[in-house]
Amino acid sequence: MILCEFGTKSRCSTPYAGVLRVGVVWGICMLLLLAGVARAQVYDQGGPLLRYTPDYESPQMHEWYGLRSLPEAYVQPWYYTDTEYARQYYTRYLNRQLEGREFFDTFGRSQGVGWQVYTWSQEQPGARGSIIDKKRRFASVGSSGVGLNVYSGFFTNLVIAAEKGRRGAWALMVGDEISAYFTPLTFAKPRFNGVRLDWAGEKVKSTLLLSRPSQPDDQERTNATHLMGGHAQFQAGPQTTIGLTYVNAHNVQTQEEFADGNPLRGALTSNENQPLEKLWVRVRDDSPGKGLVGARLAGYEIVLTDTNGRQVRGRELGFVPRVSGGIAQDSRLVAQDGESILLEYDLSTLKSEGFDTGALAQVQVELALANDYRVEVASNLQTDGESFNPEIVFLPLRRARGNVQDNTNAQVLKLDYGLPVGNELLGLDWNLVEWKGLSAQGELVLNRRYRRYPNPLRPSHHQSVDQDGAAFLQLAYQWQPFSLFCESFAIGQGYSTAYWLADADGRLKYKNPTPQLYEFVDDDDDQDRRPEWQRPFSTASNEVAWPGYDENQDFRNDYDQNANRVPDYQEPFLRWAADRPEFLFGMDLNHNGWADRFENDDLPDYPYRADHRGFNAYWQARLSPEFRLLAGRQDFRLRSGDGRTDSWYTLAAYDASLGRVGRLRLFAHGARVRDNIPDPLIQWFQPLNAPGVMRQVRDLLPGRDTWKLLLYGDADERLGPGLRLQHRAKWERWRQRQPDPDLRRSAGFVGLMDKLSWQVPLGLAFWEPRWKSEYRRERPFNSRLPASTSLEQTAIVLFTQPLLAEHTQVGYFPGRGRQLFATELQLGLERSWFWLLKGTREEVESDYSSWTWVGQLSNRTAYQGYLLVTRLGMEMETRRLAHESAPRNSQVFLSVNAGLR
Repeated sequence: MILCEFGTKSRCSTPYAGVLRVGVVWGICMLLLLAGVARAQVYDQGGPLLRYTPDYESPQMHEWYGLRSLPEAYVQPWYYTDTEYARQYYTRYLNRQLEGREFFDTFGRSQGVGWQVYTWSQEQPGARGSIIDKKRRFASVGSSGVGLNVYSGFFTNLVIAAEKGRRGAWALMVGDEISAYFTPLTFAKPRFNGVRLDWAGEKVKSTLLLSRPSQPDDQERTNATHLMGGHAQFQAGPQTTIGLTYVNAHNVQTQEEFADGNPLRGALTSNENQPLEKLWVRVRDDSPGKGLVGARLAGYEIVLTDTNGRQVRGRELGFVPRVSGGIAQDSRLVAQDGESILLEYDLSTLKSEGFDTGALAQVQVELALANDYRVEVASNLQTDGESFNPEIVFLPLRRARGNVQDNTNAQVLKLDYGLPVGNELLGLDWNLVEWKGLSAQGELVLNRRYRRYPNPLRPSHHQSVDQDGAAFLQLAYQWQPFSLFCESFAIGQGYSTAYWLADADGRLKYKNPTPQLYEFVDDDDDQDRRPEWQRPFSTASNEVAWPGYDENQDFRNDYDQNANRVPDYQEPFLRWAADRPEFLFGMDLNHNGWADRFENDDLPDYPYRADHRGFNAYWQARLSPEFRLLAGRQDFRLRSGDGRTDSWYTLAAYDASLGRVGRLRLFAHGARVRDNIPDPLIQWFQPLNAPGVMRQVRDLLPGRDTWKLLLYGDADERLGPGLRLQHRAKWERWRQRQPDPDLRRSAGFVGLMDKLSWQVPLGLAFWEPRWKSEYRRERPFNSRLPASTSLEQTAIVLFTQPLLAEHTQVGYFPGRGRQLFATELQLGLERSWFWLLKGTREEVESDYSSWTWVGQLSNRTAYQGYLLVTRLGMEMETRRLAHESAPRNSQVFLSVNAGLR
């Protein structure tokens, strides 16, 4: 029996108490040792495991470090170690964060270890509820601490998830520059920033697009512009498809609930949803300079509706606008040409009449209008978005159809005022590839633009809708050797594929040097995947466009292959192969003096111009494989004015291969034209010895009442080994049937061009003389510009000597047939003369001549899997202008290019 007393000090009465205490201590140590051995056994069998043990509850003051999956990520004390290399493999010290972090789904299930690449979420109601995160960073332990961008660094701004099955396949893409194309009238963006989901089944193909174009990258937003679009294509027959399209862009305000109707129709932003203080209504002549009557305003009234549904007319309250502008005629106001009628309503003065502007739910303006009118509206909330002294901006609301001059369209327009909140397109398209010789394709689109009247005291706001449409149909029928083609189109005057972008403060800037718009259909006339116009969050082509000049489809202008913004036809040695666009053949069906395939403008790339309707049709007979003859008729006009274009035209074309000798092409085009629809352009202008620039080109309407005739021919001859001749001739004449003070009675262009190239082998080397002659005679449409005639002659001698000839590669000069050596020495000499035989030109005013000499050493070698091309050389040029000293330019260059071929 052991008796113990417990108090301030423990005392046992047995003599074996000391031995017992020692045994208890040793027993506890053995249990701890066995626990460590068990832990080591688990460690050896499956690697380090996280588990709960009593060790974590030990009452010790020092920090205790339990086992971790990667122990090197935590610092352990010097006296603690469980590493036994005799029992386990050596574990290399790794950075735990290289694997990322564990992440979970909405249900709490682990989805693995990694990094967040992309997140887009929207929570309502709540401030900054729209969140997009593409730029989350992580820094590796032990590194310099610089973060790595996973989205752009790992995946280069494009992430794709995909799956395939028996019934179809789908792919989800998140990227900054995704090619997205629905139909020509609804959505066409070469660089879409957002999310794209594709599904392809046996008979159905569909695409869904989502984006936040007001800020598509990292940011939390309360006010934003969202885009949603979808296109589905159904296989209706063996060679027939039918498509459905929906595109929508609208305002989002995340602090509000979805209580204001359909959220796709948009909501007022925090900056827009304020009491309206002033409202302006402006009436103008829709076709200034055309017609003798103008817009006629016979009466006006404002109708006010409060939040209780009470409706009051302005004159009942004595509330009338301040009227300015216009000419009084027969108790009516007339706005003709540059005149305008302005109605200003000061809604803030309604407080004195017992009618508070803050209680208004709807404002409607009634106008009694006739003839060719254009109605525009503005308010104190519709500005350029500047914080201080904002400028009000008028937006068009209604236009007359045609240019009415006899009051036959007199009516009372009831116009609801509202701020833009959304824009949507609903489209139907079809495509019949071939059925018994018939082919057809077309599209029908309805455009609806939503507006809401602001009132911060109401959860819902009065909505008004403006709608317009667009459609086209193309038919082709083949009955050899005859064929018929017809196209009919109608694009509404208010049809729009653009919407305003809301900034972080909820402002819509209706006027800005860079239009704050998101375009559903971009302006990419030169098809280089970079739009010509400047838009927010969009990669533009530096406002340089070369439409029709990329026939080799390398996304670079064929006439500026070295990308120095100087056309190759004006550069030494390059000018021999490049011909001016004036010498090329092209149809001009809008009759503005430019071939259609070379035109550049600042309009969306619709298949037909907006506010136009009409048709074009032609009949063609292919009399032989080389010769075809066609005759056609076109007739189209403006929907909102009296502009019209109609013509009868013919075309004869001969295109024949001459076998080994070469090729011959001949074209003859004639037309009888009456055209008064202006088609201005933005074209490239290249002055002499200066960088080229884009500039506005006004349409002088040279085809108001005109005969057109165009003759063109070119030939390519190969007369034996190494000898090549090229010829090109163009004769174009515009003859006015009626005299016009601004136009020449006879205008046009005459061009003759001849080229020669002859390769003469000299062992492994060869020399090549070249010659080019270019004759131009120009008579501009504008009678104030002088006519001019010029002749340019260019002589070139090239010499190529291979070096280290024992190192050769299997390759050839394009069209030359000479072997390509790894190292070559090339020498070139060019002599050029230019004579201005008559008149002057804008880009050059006098004769000149030039000498150019180039020496170049080139080498081609393999380097780390790439073909490395190195060039070292020197260029010297001397240009002598008439009656001036000859300036000399020299350049020494060293360039290295690497590629796969």
